[in-house]
Amino acid sequence: MGYVELHARSAFSFLRAGSSPEALVRAAASQGLGALALCDRDGVYGAVRAYMTAKDSGLRSLVGCELTMEDDSVVPVLVETQAGYRSLSSLLTRMHLRSGKGEGRILWEELSELADGLVALTGDEEGPVRRAWRDGGARAAAEAGERLRGAFGDKRLYVEVQRHAVRGEDYELAFLRDWAR
Repeated sequence: MGYVELHARSAFSFLRAGSSPEALVRAAASQGLGALALCDRDGVYGAVRAYMTAKDSGLRSLVGCELTMEDDSVVPVLVETQAGYRSLSSLLTRMHLRSGKGEGRILWEELSELADGLVALTGDEEGPVRRAWRDGGARAAAEAGERLRGAFGDKRLYVEVQRHAVRGEDYELAFLRDWAR
């Protein structure tokens, strides 16, 4: 299998994406991708629609979610097992029950407690590692990465790399590469 998009957002991630889950799946299938992970912000809102379209398109639909953390960083997670779906559902339920609409945050200790069956990505520019890099440099980014590693371990944490061709990005990506090693 070639390239797989592991961090797609649909129109359910308001002000972050505009395409429907169905359109994303059809576009991925037309490009020959074998799978697509839909990671909408703080919910699995488009997961069923993506799954149904993927089933008809011969594409594998992966369930994911961007979790807004208590420090306002965003951790993308992917469901690996049934236990992972239960873990993600528990995290989202806790977050939504204690907060008003759009104000929910996951506590870091909850993420560590409920990480079973989930795979984490370090995230894009809103992720804890890249955000720490910009705010505090390599040491802060490494500490943020260790926090994620503490929750997910070495086998269920992956560095997310996105290139936007902006100034200073090469240094940030070099840090991510070195830290991943």
